[in-house]
Amino acid sequence: MSASENHGDQADGAVSTGELALGVGLLLVSALLFAVTTVGVKLATQNGPITARTVTFARFAVGFLLVAPYVWLRRVSLVPKSTRWVLMRAVFNALAVSLFFAGIQLTTVSKANLLNMTYPVFVFLFAPIMNREQSPPRYYLYLLLTMIGVVLVMAPRQGMALEAVNAGDFLAFGSALVAGLAISSLRQSRKYDGSLLILFYVMSVGSVVTFALMLPGFRMPGAVAASYAVGAAVAALLGQVCLTVGYRYISAAGGALVSASRIVFAIALGVMLLGDPLTLRTIAGGTLIILSLLGVSGVLRWRDYKSRR
Repeated sequence: MSASENHGDQADGAVSTGELALGVGLLLVSALLFAVTTVGVKLATQNGPITARTVTFARFAVGFLLVAPYVWLRRVSLVPKSTRWVLMRAVFNALAVSLFFAGIQLTTVSKANLLNMTYPVFVFLFAPIMNREQSPPRYYLYLLLTMIGVVLVMAPRQGMALEAVNAGDFLAFGSALVAGLAISSLRQSRKYDGSLLILFYVMSVGSVVTFALMLPGFRMPGAVAASYAVGAAVAALLGQVCLTVGYRYISAAGGALVSASRIVFAIALGVMLLGDPLTLRTIAGGTLIILSLLGVSGVLRWRDYKSRR
C-alpha cells in the first residue's frame, strides 16, 4: 500500500448514521491493514536475501492476479477515455510505492509512515498545474508546519548534520512527494474513467515497472521472507478494498481524519513488534504533521462546520 492509493470514491449525498458508522469502521480497518502492510515489508526485508524492490513487485503482482479476474468477470472495457492520465496515475503510483517500501527497509516503520503520510499537504502544490485548481493561502501554513515536522522526524539523535540523516527517511519523504503527483493524476483520471479500470492499470503497469526495478541484483527469497512479502501484498489489497468501499459512506474530510489513524497504528505496531524508538522529536514532528493533515482535509475549519448546523 501506499499513500498514493489512499483515496477511494467519496460519499455521494446524505448517508444514515449506520452507513456513516460503516464507513468509519471500514476506513479504520483499512488504516490498520495499511500499517500491517508496512510491518510485513520490514519483516520480509529482515528475514532473508530479499530487498524492498522484490516486496514491491510482489505487492503489485498479487494485486494484479486478484484484480484481473474480477475485471474480466465484470466485462470492464480496458480502453481508457484518458490514456495519459490513467498511465500517469499508474506510473507515479508504482514509483511512490517503490520509494516508500525502500524507505521502510532502511528506516523504522514509525518514521517511514509519518513521512509518507505528509502527501496530502503536497497535493495542493501540483493542483494549479495538473488540476487547474487554486489552493487557499492557508495551505502554505500547513506546508510550513509539515516541513518543520519532517525536520523533527528526520533529525538524527546527535546534532542536525544532513549527512547523518537516515537514507530511508529521505526515500520515505520522497515517496510522499511522488504520491502527490499520483493523487493529482488520479483526480484527473477519475473525471474520465472508472475506479476499476484505473485500479487494473495501477496493478498491471505497476507490476511491469516494479519487475524492471527488481531485476538488478535479484535473489530468490526464502520461505519466511516470501510469506511476509505475500502477506504484506494481500493486506495492502484488502486495505484498498476497505478504503474504496468506506469512502462511499463518508465525506472526504471525515475520511482523511479517519485515515490519518494509520500513523497511530503504525507507530504502535512499530514500537510493540519491531522495537522502534519513540523520541520526543518524533512525537513533536508527528503532532505537527497530523495537525497539517487535519488542516488540509478541512477538519479544522470550525466556522464551516458551525455554519452547517
